[in-house]
Amino acid sequence: MTTEEIITSLERAWNAGDGQAWAANFAEDVDFVDVVGRIQRGRATIARESQKIFDTIYRDSRLQLRQVSSRPLGGGFDLVHTETVMSIPAGPLAGEQRAVQTMLVHDGRVAAFHNTIRGDIAEFTGHDADLAARSPQDWDS
Repeated sequence: MTTEEIITSLERAWNAGDGQAWAANFAEDVDFVDVVGRIQRGRATIARESQKIFDTIYRDSRLQLRQVSSRPLGGGFDLVHTETVMSIPAGPLAGEQRAVQTMLVHDGRVAAFHNTIRGDIAEFTGHDADLAARSPQDWDS
């Protein structure tokens, strides 16, 4: 699969609440860091854990997934960044959640995946107005 096909398939599987279809996009031996920092290994684990959240906290959620960037790393690997907007209709996480993902794609499957919820830097740092005013280009300084 191409990166675009993977992204389309991931979005479709999420919106169907189908853990098996979601996991089919990942390599058999994938390393997957979920949004709360758990390291999950293997396609079977991804299928099982994803189905749990599709059936509970993310039931009937809708995911919009778009590619932000992609670049080849050599050896058939591509580094891909995506962003998501998830609408959760009910439950403890009801509302909208935004996140960014880093994927390492190889041979038409995601070999590594890292998911991070987006948040407000000022809130995270205890309302540090100076830090919040800095743009991403300033973060290295």
